[in-house]
Amino acid sequence: MNRDKDLAAIAEVPERMMAAWAAQDAAAVAALFTEDATMILPGDVYKKGRAEVEGFMAFGYAGPFKGTRVFGAPKDLRFVGADTAVLITQGGVLAPGETTVAPEREIRATWVLAKQDGQWFIAAYQNSPVNLPS
Repeated sequence: MNRDKDLAAIAEVPERMMAAWAAQDAAAVAALFTEDATMILPGDVYKKGRAEVEGFMAFGYAGPFKGTRVFGAPKDLRFVGADTAVLITQGGVLAPGETTVAPEREIRATWVLAKQDGQWFIAAYQNSPVNLPS
């Protein structure tokens, strides 16, 4: 097991998410997830499996996420098994033309990553607002 190689590969997952989102490519976002992954977002969003993630993202890119980008900076990373890691990021959705995340859209996210066939995928993803509305 090469932890340095794994760390580099895990760090690429959020980068690939940011690139897929910028391209508004729902299939590329879904491909980052394991086949049976879960995605939980504020607003009672619960999606299970690549197909549901892809459908949700395609709907979002046609409407509320159209023209947006995302940003996420790693805050913590730890291995919880040989092929499992937990990554915490902080960032959020960037509206068109923005270069920093607005405080009302800032989130912290937990990514549970699983190594399958030598590649790291998102097995579970959940985010929460950093700043709750007053």
